Amino acid sequence: MKALGMIEVYSFTTAVCAADAAAKAADVKVIAFDRNRPFGANIPAPLIMEVKLEGSVSAVKAAIEAAENLAKSENKFIVSHVIPQPDSQTDKMAYLLDINRDKFNKKLPKSFLGVEAEVKDPGAAFGLLEVQGLVAAIEGLDAMLKTAEVGIIHTEKRLGGRLVTLIIKGEVSAVSEAVAAGETAASKLGEVYGRAVIPSPHGEVAKFFDYEG
Repeated sequence: MKALGMIEVYSFTTAVCAADAAAKAADVKVIAFDRNRPFGANIPAPLIMEVKLEGSVSAVKAAIEAAENLAKSENKFIVSHVIPQPDSQTDKMAYLLDINRDKFNKKLPKSFLGVEAEVKDPGAAFGLLEVQGLVAAIEGLDAMLKTAEVGIIHTEKRLGGRLVTLIIKGEVSAVSEAVAAGETAASKLGEVYGRAVIPSPHGEVAKFFDYEG
């Protein structure tokens, strides 16, 4: 590994969007999403996620800068750092991967260390909705699926199901409409901590989600 880039942000939604911004900004690999526990009061979301990247020093610095700018625009940035030529034992920790493996994500490897992952061309758009509680999440999902021609590709359950992120896929206009409807429905039952639409998500992000086409 020539360089390791790391950025910590609040919410799974912000982490995915930051990873997408990083991958689109420079020639890097997104190697892991990892989790930390939130701390302090009045935080913008009850979940801290870390995105880890590898590549040349210049590419990683450019990618981390793009990811940091996105997280700051959402007021969810915590810290970022770049390590040139990390030790081989640091590599092992860098590749630690913490993404739930439910029915939508059975093929994801335990680690991308030494693995050449298929980098997909997802096209279209991803939509993310991150809400408090399973009841609110299911209501939000139902609203999204009924509103537009979209399909669910991933669910991310955290804090014992108290925080749930739903990821859908479809055309940009359909995803935008669905996420808006899902947010309206879910917010009646629980707090919404993240919503986003990612047009043409980068393959380095798409490889973390198991879906067909």
